[in-house]
Amino acid sequence: MNLDSASSASSGPPPNPRSSRGAIAAQACETCRSRKQKCDEQRPKCGLCQRMKLECNWREVQPTKKDKTLVEILDRLRSLETKVDRIPTSRGISVSGFGPPQPSPTSQPSFNPDVDPSSYSSSLRPSPSGIKSNQSYRHFSASHKILTWPIIQQALLQALPSNVGDLKTLEQDGTAFLVQIQRETPNLPLDEGLTERPFVGMQTQATRTAGGIRTTFPPLTKDVMNNLATAYFDTFNFIYPFMDRQNFISDTLSKVHSEGFDGDVESVIALLVFALGEVAIDGSRGKPIEVYKGGRPSGVRGGSITRPPGIALFNEARKRIGFCLTECELENVQIFSLAALYYQATSKHGEFWRMSVSASSAAQVLATSSSIDWNSPRGDLIKRVYWHCFLMEWTLYLELDVPLTGISALQDRVGIPSFNTPFCEADHRGNQSSHFEAHYASQIALRRLCANMHNNIYESMASRDTPGTSNNGDFGGPSATSLNQLASQLSQWRSMLPRDLQWDEDDPASFPSPQASGGYNQPLDPTLSPQRSRPAPPLFTTDLNSDPVHYPYVYDIQVALLRTRYYYAKYMVHRPFVYKALHFPEQMTQEDAQGVAECLRACLNWPILLSPTSRRKRLIPWLFGWSQNFLGILLIMHMTQINPMLRDIRTQLCGARFEAEVSESVDLMLDWIGDLKNTDAIAKWCYRILQPIYNLEP
Repeated sequence: MNLDSASSASSGPPPNPRSSRGAIAAQACETCRSRKQKCDEQRPKCGLCQRMKLECNWREVQPTKKDKTLVEILDRLRSLETKVDRIPTSRGISVSGFGPPQPSPTSQPSFNPDVDPSSYSSSLRPSPSGIKSNQSYRHFSASHKILTWPIIQQALLQALPSNVGDLKTLEQDGTAFLVQIQRETPNLPLDEGLTERPFVGMQTQATRTAGGIRTTFPPLTKDVMNNLATAYFDTFNFIYPFMDRQNFISDTLSKVHSEGFDGDVESVIALLVFALGEVAIDGSRGKPIEVYKGGRPSGVRGGSITRPPGIALFNEARKRIGFCLTECELENVQIFSLAALYYQATSKHGEFWRMSVSASSAAQVLATSSSIDWNSPRGDLIKRVYWHCFLMEWTLYLELDVPLTGISALQDRVGIPSFNTPFCEADHRGNQSSHFEAHYASQIALRRLCANMHNNIYESMASRDTPGTSNNGDFGGPSATSLNQLASQLSQWRSMLPRDLQWDEDDPASFPSPQASGGYNQPLDPTLSPQRSRPAPPLFTTDLNSDPVHYPYVYDIQVALLRTRYYYAKYMVHRPFVYKALHFPEQMTQEDAQGVAECLRACLNWPILLSPTSRRKRLIPWLFGWSQNFLGILLIMHMTQINPMLRDIRTQLCGARFEAEVSESVDLMLDWIGDLKNTDAIAKWCYRILQPIYNLEP
């Protein structure tokens, strides 16, 4: 999408009856409110009050009493973190005194008594030199580490022997993997920008004192800037709420519109917001970048393979970002975070990681070296940007195994954001309709829970690797009891979700199904839910060929992200059972086999794979991680067809629903990777590995 058409585009749903009245201001002054007309929101006096020589008074919209704040929701959820005790391993000395007695390692599971137990140990041909199929369990959360499993490497060696050598780098930390992928990623083009003109007009005293030549961009009219800003705040900022809409409109937007652009932080923030606003519009409703798979339009929309939407605006921001590169104020953390979001939306994973690290480093300095009133509006905004950095950093660590900066050590010092500053009208409406605050709070709680789970499993594995000890051919991983306890923590997290975030466990594609015991009782916005008098269609569908529904406030992405993260966490908690089944089948118990079945069932029809969410991939958070997650699952699904132990568990314990949906889920994952392979280096790498296994087209 170009800037000239931005004013006519919208990131929301088709017009409703109210749209004929014109756009509603993010906030109106008392005079415009009483006259029921649109306010231009100029501060300190709007245009109407200036013309009529009236006082221009403003009021803030307070949340209703029924609104739950982020801190109230987290108070219900974070109690789970203290319940995740140190997880013992399955070795005898560690299991002592923890839960019920475990079956003997020699007891064969009873789910298939007709199979000779010894046959489970020879599911593939003899291991090639250097690959030991009985290697004790080593815990990694990063999904691409599944390629270090001996049995998986053995299967890959049979399918694509020339690539096995490349997989050895995966045994290093995720930085080596990311750098290797980065070498195949072309840089964003630098030859596209906006036409500049010198600014002519009145400037503030501060601007004149700062010196420099301010410029304007003819395509960036006031209406275009307003539309791009609205698109950003109605999409990205509902998923990553580290910017304040009202401050941006009244201060930043007002300044660049009235005084032009320079190398100051306001200009850089504005240009980054505008660039992401164009991504939001074109990434949702723009033209697909290509048509593939028998005529299906790509879920990557807007721009082209080499020139993503918003690149001209982003390049103007890049020209100026160096002037504020080394400061560590709130605005600088926001700049790094905004730039990281643009790199993420354009599949530049290395740049996304580096800018996220810069944001975290600046946030650390800001939180520790400044005197901050944490109860003030600015203090709460600093809390929000800190938790954004925390979520980004831990997601990168858990899913790509890249190093941490140490920002998580400041959790208690910073505290949980409360969103205690009044919302402007636009954010108030958005929260009432999409419950973005509740989604955000629940995401924080789930990510912290997953981080604690990872740390406990990892530490328990490290504690057994003491000098002079031997695994004696044991699995050496966490016990079934301990893993099931972790799974119960996830179930408790899910049961504590606010009412309007609840859903049927066996129907992840449905609209929320509030429970009587839930804490929320606000109804969904009529534009988001079907009429109750008609049968309710699903929120998500496996039909990727039809035009996707456009929900306002990226509601479908918010819901899909929360639910998919939950099923992903279930899959990760139970994945050690799969390792044991593949490498130590003779030590499997009935409880272990049930754990494998739970892992497999957790992989079915993740909402993020479905329409409409997968049809606008540029807006999906952490796009870098999903392809490699699907790669790991697809390899496990392949093993359920060729490995006797997994095949028997799949046939006898997974149930009829699994067999009915597994093929569809596999096709959706392959479609995801195939759709991204021309624009995303990680997806291309995954596609090359899967190509001979699933007979994919070159």
